[in-house]
Amino acid sequence: MEVPERRITWHQAVSMLRESNLELLEAEDQIRQAERNSRSIYTDLIPGVSYYGYMTRSIANLADSVSAEDLNSRINVTFSVPALTQVPYRVYAAQVATFAAVKAKEGRERELISKLYQLVRKREIEEAKQALADPKQVEESDGKRQLLVEQAQERYWQEISRLLGNREARWYVLPESMPHVRWEDYNARLDRLGELVACEFALRLERTRLSQYGVALSYLPTINTSIYSPSLFSSSGGTYEGTFLSAEDTRINMSISYSLDTKLTSWDSFQQSKARYEREKVRVANELMDHKAKVRLLRKSMAEYVSWRGYMLKRMAYLRSAAPEDAEEVVEKVKNLRSMQLELLNQESAALESEAAVVLEYGMPDEPEKRPSSKKKK
Repeated sequence: MEVPERRITWHQAVSMLRESNLELLEAEDQIRQAERNSRSIYTDLIPGVSYYGYMTRSIANLADSVSAEDLNSRINVTFSVPALTQVPYRVYAAQVATFAAVKAKEGRERELISKLYQLVRKREIEEAKQALADPKQVEESDGKRQLLVEQAQERYWQEISRLLGNREARWYVLPESMPHVRWEDYNARLDRLGELVACEFALRLERTRLSQYGVALSYLPTINTSIYSPSLFSSSGGTYEGTFLSAEDTRINMSISYSLDTKLTSWDSFQQSKARYEREKVRVANELMDHKAKVRLLRKSMAEYVSWRGYMLKRMAYLRSAAPEDAEEVVEKVKNLRSMQLELLNQESAALESEAAVVLEYGMPDEPEKRPSSKKKK
């Protein structure tokens, strides 16, 4: 069945990507799972209620009707606060995990939008190059060229559908509806890391640091608290035997345990986690320097491209303003302008990688920049 072709705007495509992309849906599941784990620290404190019931009778009386004397049931409530010394650590670790899941989704979304931007811009440039193609060359290789165009369109539709998470149509994103990357919009931001990149490096360090505290907690005594009551309700053979949490029958149990690390197992684990944390700090510092070096190269390459593009546009403007003296100069002028326009498009296609890298680092041009809030001193 042939699906229809549909044209959508850039913002419609981004909305569809956020709602239907399978990778983002999985990332959303990770966030919900992290939030559930965070809530479980508190929901574990909710008393548990359990019911137990059974029937017993002799084999000789199986044919008789069931009576209250044959039924036994019990309802119990239990309440416990395990490992009080680890609650603050669990709370903070759960908050870190939730924050990391949120940032992981934001980073994945940024990566997918960067791919979508690159795909749509590449299609836009290819269509512009096709419009500038020499009619004579098109006629000479019309069959082969048409096949290549159709193959490129099919690849475009497949990649767009995968990114949008929707194959109900052959989606075509209107290039004129999307915000284009302009160097001047990002020039001021390149002095610092993108917010998501900085969070990724910080979270790597924090996860490694938390592993030290997880081992260090084993040196603290373990304190457990629980409240136990007899059955809230108990019936055996039709006779009520229960209590309702009376002070005489309810018991509060507290236990404390501590084990000496005589085999130095915990000590060795702590030293290993400490060494891992120190190595991770060095690794992150090195990767930060490499990342900043890449940003500097990106800035340099884009600055050179912008300078070259400005020069070419001035040359083309001058060539258009020059009045040809005869028909031969008119033909030569048109030929030169077409050649220069094709060269501009070729260089614009080569610069797409840099544009996608900028979007991946700092977001789309219409995406508001996030900066840490600062309070004014009085």
